[in-house]
Amino acid sequence: TGSRRVRVGIVGAGPAGSLLAYRMARAGASITLFDPSHPREKPCGGGLTGKALDLLPQAPSDDPLPARRVPCCRFESGDGHAVEVELAKPVAIVARREFDAWLLRRALAAGAQHLAERVTSVDAKGRLQTGSGREESFDLVVGADGASSLVRRTFLGPLSKQRLHLAVGWYAPGTGPMTVRFLPGLEGYLWLFPRRDHVAVGISAPLAAIPTRELLERLRREVARDFPAFSEEDAGLYAHTIPTSTDDPQSIHDLAGERWALVGDAAALADPITGEGLYSALHSAAVLADTLLADGSPRRYPERLLAGYGQELLKAAALKPRFYAP
Repeated sequence: TGSRRVRVGIVGAGPAGSLLAYRMARAGASITLFDPSHPREKPCGGGLTGKALDLLPQAPSDDPLPARRVPCCRFESGDGHAVEVELAKPVAIVARREFDAWLLRRALAAGAQHLAERVTSVDAKGRLQTGSGREESFDLVVGADGASSLVRRTFLGPLSKQRLHLAVGWYAPGTGPMTVRFLPGLEGYLWLFPRRDHVAVGISAPLAAIPTRELLERLRREVARDFPAFSEEDAGLYAHTIPTSTDDPQSIHDLAGERWALVGDAAALADPITGEGLYSALHSAAVLADTLLADGSPRRYPERLLAGYGQELLKAAALKPRFYAP
């Protein structure tokens, strides 16, 4: 591009969008993040594994990562058996409102711009329009706008229900061990993730496999019986869909065009067995940034995803039916 700065419009300022903005802005690109609601809390355990932590910017001394470090996880079966696993590297558990705000601050400090506006349309020529009537053109538009991504729907259409998991739960005051419980007849699990000042309580299953009310009642029964200190609070319930990968490589090959690309939940890269999406979000942002900085184009982004972590996702999708078999 010679002396002209590459202009990138990123729709969504969650972890994937903000990390991409941080890396590209540091490299000298002109970055605009569009998001009217971030940072916000999100129904998510909030666990950052060691490999996810390795992708984060260095924390300034006056703005440390807002996380609780947990050195072990307790895994339970529905029949009373349990094992505690010491982790080689502690998991950092975050509240999404705090973590997303921290990562957005890193992007802004690197030179990115954040516009609190909702994007209403994008096109293949890099043009973007917001609800206020703003129109801008970019060299590249990136969809980092979550499970119901406008950018994804524009270029690829909506995700099938078969690729969506449902997560429901609540946040309870107190603390306790990080716990994952597998339950009979459920292609998912219950979790208790201790954050800095509360515990994220949740359960997940494939969308439409179990009615939401029944899934929530199952969570309530388990918690009331075995974890009464974390029973439902007045703060209210949460529900959220998690877009997962498939065992078809084409689902990753489709994640970029000439002037657009998808990252994070918009790319539907959550692990199909665990539903874990934070590492996928950060990793996809890092791979896209490296590709753009090396090539000036997103064309090789999908193949680079497939060359590494994408292979793990394909294998996980193939193994999932056996993993959750009776």
